[in-house]
Amino acid sequence: MNKILLLILSVYLAVSCSSNQRKPLRSSDKKTNTALTPKKPKTNIPADNSLKDFDKGNITKTKMFADGVTVKWFFEAFTKNPPLTDGEVCLINYRISLPDGKIFDGNNRLDLPFIPFMVGYNMQFKGWDLALKHLKVGDFAKIEIPSELAYGAKGFSNIVPANSPIWLYVKVVAKVSPEYNQGGIKTWTFDKGTPGMLDNSADKEVYYHAIVSSKNQAEVQNSFKRKLPLRYALGQKNVVPGLRKVLKNAKKGQKTFVLLNSEQAYGKRGYGKLVQPDESLFYNLSITDIKEF
Repeated sequence: MNKILLLILSVYLAVSCSSNQRKPLRSSDKKTNTALTPKKPKTNIPADNSLKDFDKGNITKTKMFADGVTVKWFFEAFTKNPPLTDGEVCLINYRISLPDGKIFDGNNRLDLPFIPFMVGYNMQFKGWDLALKHLKVGDFAKIEIPSELAYGAKGFSNIVPANSPIWLYVKVVAKVSPEYNQGGIKTWTFDKGTPGMLDNSADKEVYYHAIVSSKNQAEVQNSFKRKLPLRYALGQKNVVPGLRKVLKNAKKGQKTFVLLNSEQAYGKRGYGKLVQPDESLFYNLSITDIKEF
């Protein structure tokens, strides 16, 4: 996952008490009443394996949803914000743990303060999309995801046991608007890449990695698994129309999210059993090289 520069929001609660009769405060009156002083919420997710203890006394609201996930809020910064929806890109600070509190993933392991996430398009296991659609910008919550919405009966390597629930701790930092939104093509660029001599050439070939998914299908295509980049020469029609337009202006090192509506993808025909008719597609693109064709 990739990078972008924004400030992380931190929200603190402060409550002041007053009486009907106001009078100057003398030094002898300065006493701390712990019973009336609310505890400030913790706003930073631990980087170590202490998440099990982190929950204690910090959860302010719990809600179980019919889709199978349970959300436990530590705080809701902006209650009037709308929930995240399919096709939106948000910045998140997250940790994933087992029920025993052991962390096995998080953006801190990439030395990033947060990472971008496309909602509703199977970037991660199904529970991620369901969880984020219950959250708003500014929310900090723990999402309890059952195994069937996570790694299921297979588990994950030697890290996640079979049939294990997953705890997702996540702060929604911000939403990011696409820098390009025309004709059924939306793009979010997180690394602009390096300009080169062939940028304006019509005789160039673009080498790139792509993870492609839809609302109904994770990994329609994943070139990283083959460890072999894909290739596109300008003028060819071996990729969908919207992707041709994006790759035409690609630069080496560029990292981009691309969302194509069905007309810019496989249209009414779809693509076998992988892409349904009239289905939009999400591309997580990394441009590895630009060469002369």
